[in-house]
Formats: sequence, structure tokens, C-alpha cells
Amino acid sequence: MYRALYRKWRPQRFADVVGQQAIVTALQNQIAAGRIGHAYLFTGTRGTGKTTCAKIFAKAVNCLDTSSPDPCGVCAVCKGVDDGSVLDISEIDAASNNSVDDIRDLRDETAYLPAMCKYKVYIIDEVHMLSTSAFNALLKTMEEPPEHVIFILATTEVQKVPATILSRCQRYDFQRITAADIAGRLLYVAGEEKIDLDPGAAELIGRLADGAMRDALSILDTCAGVSNTVDEALVRRMAGVTDRQYLFEISDAIAKGDSVTALQEIAQLRQQSVDMRRLCMELAGHYRNLMLCALPGGEKLLTGTSPEEEAAYAARKDFPQRDAVRAINAFGSALEKMARGTDQRIELELAVFSLTQPEAVTVQQVAAAPAATASPQPFAAGQPAQTYTVPPVVQQSAPPVQADVPPVEESEPAFLQPELPPLEPQPQPQAAPVTPAPKKPRPRSTEPAGPIQPFPQWSAVL
Repeated sequence: MYRALYRKWRPQRFADVVGQQAIVTALQNQIAAGRIGHAYLFTGTRGTGKTTCAKIFAKAVNCLDTSSPDPCGVCAVCKGVDDGSVLDISEIDAASNNSVDDIRDLRDETAYLPAMCKYKVYIIDEVHMLSTSAFNALLKTMEEPPEHVIFILATTEVQKVPATILSRCQRYDFQRITAADIAGRLLYVAGEEKIDLDPGAAELIGRLADGAMRDALSILDTCAGVSNTVDEALVRRMAGVTDRQYLFEISDAIAKGDSVTALQEIAQLRQQSVDMRRLCMELAGHYRNLMLCALPGGEKLLTGTSPEEEAAYAARKDFPQRDAVRAINAFGSALEKMARGTDQRIELELAVFSLTQPEAVTVQQVAAAPAATASPQPFAAGQPAQTYTVPPVVQQSAPPVQADVPPVEESEPAFLQPELPPLEPQPQPQAAPVTPAPKKPRPRSTEPAGPIQPFPQWSAVL
């Protein structure tokens, strides 16, 4: 029976693992020193080697040949793990066994000693799919497990794993495999399988795999089923992509504001069965490359581009970075909406059409603009100035002083002073009547009355 390439060429030793040298070295050192932990957590994107390293580690800790940290592959334990006859190493799919009863059965099995191996190893794949009750049931066992039990948890969404589980595990983050490492592994596999693989096609597969070795081997397997000679044209046709020149044509049409040409190019690509979601991702990566080319030394950050594409990007090094960032945000938003189940073609066309239109001024930009201060304006020529008439101040004359009355000496008491003749009333001069100035009526204001102001002394009254 034919076996898929990703299953046939799954690494059986630590030396065959590609792109995870730091993690491989750490696991080998633990096995060589005998400092093996009771719980491990492997996290990373798909196809980066999490389950593969877990199986290799399970064989290595139980291998009968202890001369090397790698499993020998020829002893009874290694052969039994490969063919599934050894029951001491169990691989559990948490996506389908996520109930609390499944974890209780696992917890009960940990009490028994291994039948053939030194350790009983439980590999729980996609551990983030466990229910809350299942995590709680597993917590106590992971905190104080038996000495003969090792847990290896693998997940692609580590943020869904409770912190109580994370604190009890040794965590290892698997990175995406670079396109160069994937291309090198593909050329090796193709040589062993007698497949004529072009180096340019291997680089294209490595770029399309997005860091996943399993995806790269699946693409190679698909292309090899069509023809034993695999070149770039065959990879583009089987993977649903075409010549990347269309990316420059779409971006040039967007830069000119020609929405019709850009939408016609998308329609032609859709007629060729090009996946709209992948096209949206490629456009986002294309504008990222345009943004990097505008930076000093940014050409070194370009990955997976041919010499022709590098020359095309160098010719557009004056591309505005603001437009590139705007396009990346637009295509990223379109990808999020595509994931919700909306029509992919419509979302991509809306993103492209919005980029051909001039950028609208947002509310934040208007608020950030400095407000113009109002300068004092002169009075209008036709407006009459309000005049106020001040009434004259009338000063009252002081009463005349009687000259024939002697001054009273304060040194003598009042009863020793001589009696004075009664004073005759003197006529008072009449002050001239003051005629008040006529008051001019104030012009009534046409402005609306403002709010009623409170009595200013009201607080003192209270």
C-alpha cells in the first residue's frame, strides 16, 4: 500500500528534525544527563514537528541502547513503538477524547507500572481541546505524577491552556521552518524517491508551505502524482497559484487609481481557479515587500523571491510607505472577514476598490488638527456705538460758620461756662434746582437671552 510522503519520511531520530535545533539539543541533553521531567508542553504552528519530537523523545527515554540520546531504532522497544505493539506509549487525540471520563480513565491507568518500557509516556495531542472539567481532573495527576509516568502535551493554541497546567510543564515553542530549510529537505526526499525536482520549484513549495514541513511534502506528493518532473509551472498549477507578475500589475493599477483594471485582473485570476484567500494573502505579502524595499537595506529582508522579482521590487523602491501600510491593513481586514464565512471574491474586490479611492480624512485627524484661535474683530461700520450719559454730580454747600460765637474751652467744665444769648436763625441759601439730564432709551438687544444667573450673594444669605 502506498504511503504518503509526509508519513514515510517522518523523522525517526533527532538528527532528522529540521529547523528546531535548540529544542532538539535541550531534549538530548536531558536524556544524556538523566534529568527527565515529568511533563512537557510543545507548542507551535502546524507541521513544525511537535508530535514527531514527542514520539522520538518517548522512544529515546525507553530505548535499550543508552549509548546515545537518539533512539537506536533496532531494539524491541523502538520497533514496538513504530508498529504500535508497545502499549506503554499512548497517543491520545484530545479533540475526540476531551471529556472528564476519558481523563479519569487515563488517571487510573497511571497507577500501574509499565509492562515493557521504563516509562509510561502519554502524548496528548491538541490538548487545548480538553474541557474545563477534564483539565481539572488532569491537574492533580500532573502536579504529583508517579515516577514512571511522563506527560507530553502538544497544542497549536497555547493561549487556551489554563495557567495551572502551563506552570507544571516544561514549555518548548516550535518555530516556523524557514523556506530554505524546507527546500533542502524536499530536495533530499525527492532524490531518495527518484523525483526530478527543480531547485526553483523546491523554493516555491517552501514559500507556499508557510513554515510547515508536512504541507510542503503534501504539495510535492501532489505534483509528483502528475509528473515525475516537478518544475515551477507545475507547482503553480497544482497549488492554485500563477506567475507572480500579476501582483505587480494589480499594485500598479491601484497606485494609478484604476479600479477597473485591478478588478479585471482579479476576475481573470479567478477564472484560472486561483484561490481568492491565497491571492489576498499574496497581495498583503507583496505590499510588505514594497514597504521593505523603501527602507535602507530592506532588500535583505525579502524571502522567497526570484531574481526577476527582486529587480521589479528594486525598480519600485520609491513606493510610498503610507500607501503600503494602508494596503496591508486593508487586505488583513479582508482576510478576517473571509474567515467569518463571507464571499471571498467580494471581500477582496472591496479591499482593492477602497485602495483605488482617495483616503478619507478620519475623525481623529480632524481632532488632531490645531484649532484656529479667533482674533478680535473690529466693530462694523454700520453698527451704532452705544453711548451712556453720566448725570452731573451735585455738591452740597457746607453751612456758614458763626464768627461771633467764641470757642468753647475744653479745660473748664460745662457748668462754669457763661450763658450765651440765644442764636437767631439765619436764612439758609437756596440751592439752584438741578435739572436731571434726559435719559436716552437703550436699544433693545436682539440676541437671545442667556441662562438665568443665580443671585451672587445667595451663598452669604444661606
